[in-house]
Amino acid sequence: MKKVLLLFLFFYSGAGAQVNLLPSIGLIAQPNDNDAVCYIPWYLGNFYSSGLQAGDTAYDFTLYNLNGDSLNLAEALSHGRPVLLVAGSYTCPVFRNKVAVINNVIAQYAGLLDVYIIYAVEAHPEIDTSVYFGYVNTTTQNIQAGILYQQPDTYGERKNVVSDMLSNLNINAPVFIDGPCNNWWSAYGPAPNNAYLIDTNGIVMAKHGWFHNYPDNIYCDIDSLLGIASGLCVQPGGNSSYTFQLNSNDTVYGEAGVTLSIDAEVHNTGVNDILIHAQKIENDMPAGWASSMCIDVCYSSATDSVVFLLAAGATQAVHVYFYTSSDTAAVGHVKLGLKNLSNTANHNSLDVYGVTSPNGIYLTENSSASFSIVPNPSAGEIQLVFSEPDNFEIEIFNTLGEKVLSATNKKRLDLSTFSAGIYFIRLIGGQKTVTQHLIIQRH
Repeated sequence: MKKVLLLFLFFYSGAGAQVNLLPSIGLIAQPNDNDAVCYIPWYLGNFYSSGLQAGDTAYDFTLYNLNGDSLNLAEALSHGRPVLLVAGSYTCPVFRNKVAVINNVIAQYAGLLDVYIIYAVEAHPEIDTSVYFGYVNTTTQNIQAGILYQQPDTYGERKNVVSDMLSNLNINAPVFIDGPCNNWWSAYGPAPNNAYLIDTNGIVMAKHGWFHNYPDNIYCDIDSLLGIASGLCVQPGGNSSYTFQLNSNDTVYGEAGVTLSIDAEVHNTGVNDILIHAQKIENDMPAGWASSMCIDVCYSSATDSVVFLLAAGATQAVHVYFYTSSDTAAVGHVKLGLKNLSNTANHNSLDVYGVTSPNGIYLTENSSASFSIVPNPSAGEIQLVFSEPDNFEIEIFNTLGEKVLSATNKKRLDLSTFSAGIYFIRLIGGQKTVTQHLIIQRH
């Protein structure tokens, strides 16, 4: 393939083309570190419809890296090579997961294409509201990785996040930083990880709302622009299967107002890339609550159905988030269905719950408690299964922390008069007190 690419250097028709860009939206000088970051409005819309589209003329801009070196788009295109711009944010798990693809594009198309990362606003800041969700959405991935940054207040603070990112990620593309007033982010479309493939004449040849995310394929787009067959443009297919694993409890608890997360993963056990359809089959949210899916990308609360690509042999995290209300003690429920579009017999669903309570009764739940509830979920009658103690007390609470039932030495209970929802069963015996949750369902 490399011989083909080298020969193409002599024949690429874009070399030397006229660069005609829209007026510059960049900086006229490098900002000072203490320059304040301008107000960042929420953007809750579609990343594919924001900003420029294929066929549009790109805006010129000038931005700077950590060393004070500048990138000017018109100058970069004048070298006779197309430019790939990829938006980046260290707090965006999707961007971090695409670094390997960015590095591979640089290696495979060396000399034919220039790749630049444009660092913009934080996608999932700690404590601060995410501008893409309207809720605090730090994400499980960021918490586990320790990538916890608030939205920078100054240009210098933004530079500090970029410095940390470059110290911890192996990024081969040069990184240039959007100005304090986020002009690049605004003009090129508010998004955490969109991308633009721009021809040497300044025309957008391909726009990705999410970089290299199905159905977009950056290798196919570059091959099409350059008129070559790199062998990297591969479409999903075949009859591979996936396995599913729940990595957390199916029910999560927290104080009212926090974001709750259910964590799972899917694994492609075969040798072919496959497409999986994920859908919120049921989405029962109390007033003031919302839910979202975070799979290949973190989707907005308004997105109930997606199709994502699971590469051969790959493992993909699946998260369901509950955004709870600060003044609501309640239960949220999502039934998430997954189906392999290449093998429809390969499918599964899971029922997950988020629970908040005003007095913290749920905080005493012990997932390793020495008793179980059968069946759970239940339509009414349940049995408590344990060996000891012989004398015990049973207390049942609703999610408001109200005691709704007390009993002594009863292992079988008829709860058919209880309303559907989540309850907490506390077992008190000897020197031990443990609590488990019970789901009552009505069909």
